[in-house]
Amino acid sequence: MSCMDDKNVVMRLIEARDAYRNRLANVFSTNEIDFYFKSVLRGCLDIDPLDLALKPNLELLPFQQDMINDTLEAFLEEKPLQYILGEIHFRNIALHVNPLVLIPRPETEELVEWIIEDYKDLSREISVVDFGTGSGCIALTLKKEQPFFSVCAVDLDKPILDLVQENAQKNKLQIATLQFDIIELDQLDLEVELIVSNPPYICPSEKKEMKKNVLEYEPHQALFVPENDPLLFYRHILNFASRQLKPKGKIYFEINPRYVVDLEYLILSFSDYRVTKRLDIFGKTRMLRIEKQ
Repeated sequence: MSCMDDKNVVMRLIEARDAYRNRLANVFSTNEIDFYFKSVLRGCLDIDPLDLALKPNLELLPFQQDMINDTLEAFLEEKPLQYILGEIHFRNIALHVNPLVLIPRPETEELVEWIIEDYKDLSREISVVDFGTGSGCIALTLKKEQPFFSVCAVDLDKPILDLVQENAQKNKLQIATLQFDIIELDQLDLEVELIVSNPPYICPSEKKEMKKNVLEYEPHQALFVPENDPLLFYRHILNFASRQLKPKGKIYFEINPRYVVDLEYLILSFSDYRVTKRLDIFGKTRMLRIEKQ
């Protein structure tokens, strides 16, 4: 029996680190294991990772030992770090996340950066809507970095919007939320000047290329579109924009690079849009800016 299993045996900090390395060695590299362990120390146990070097024999409290055990089991099941910690940093804000919402990606930070660049000199309030807001990462970061944005975050389910408001309070920000289905946007009367969306855009046939921790833990509702209609959500948003986006307004999309040509054809079928593409950090066409003429 190890000290991990015996509640009467005191576990020291260095022993907890070694237990992580031993039990996770078949799943992750040593560098990954050490990163996860330090993240758990900081995020769950309120222990400075520097204490590994400065206080290796620090005795863990019973609740801390329980947390080490619980997080180890979660990592063995390849649960994402962000769901284990319940928090992620996105640009300059901290967000609570849970399995109801996608874990924000670096590419989405790039989309936000593009919008902030374009509107850095804004001197008046403009209306912004974020369709499929999830954790609220886009909506809240836009509000944080450009106070002139009046932001409405839209999603299908109330528990998701409750999480968005929780994240707004956490970051001392005020945005509106609206429970609405993107597929029913023809019923929404909401005039705006800026639309942003990172909607579901992965086809089921792409599952074979995806990692286990994404497929088993992240919400499929936020990931996948019908195989025969990969542009489903973009089409509904573009139809909405044709009615409700003000002249000279803009749409910013995060997209699946596989369908960039098809999406451009769809956008240009409306005839009153100008499209600009942008590559992500991996050199893939991941973002579009669409300007209404």
